[in-house]
Amino acid sequence: MSTPGTWSIDLTKWAEKAKGNMKVVIQKVALDAFCRVILRTPVDTGRARANWGVAIGTAAVTSPNVAYVDKEGTTAIGAAAAKVFDWNAQGSIFLCNNLPYIGALEYGHSKQAPGGMVRVTMAEFDVIVKSAASGGK
Repeated sequence: MSTPGTWSIDLTKWAEKAKGNMKVVIQKVALDAFCRVILRTPVDTGRARANWGVAIGTAAVTSPNVAYVDKEGTTAIGAAAAKVFDWNAQGSIFLCNNLPYIGALEYGHSKQAPGGMVRVTMAEFDVIVKSAASGGK
């Protein structure tokens, strides 16, 4: 963690244990983690879920779009999956949300996710990686 609200994990050592295609393992890990974060995001208007996005290479520093609404998370997950599976094994994969209140949601502002979304998912990271490395078994 370099700054508050920033997480970075090197998946190489886990992918080596996979005895398979590192790219596929990393894609599975990224998508599973991203889905968990998106689905754990508290829902009032659906804007917080809708503003999760995947960036390749560098974290996206874009303005949030308050017109986006995705209460179920299906649009955000679909867009994340498309980006993750289009990744060419070059550069980092980032899950970003630039809403001004996403930090407050992460740090307990909502009773729906008092432990946050990202922090809870990161606590499950070993399970996510082991599942991806074993082919989802």
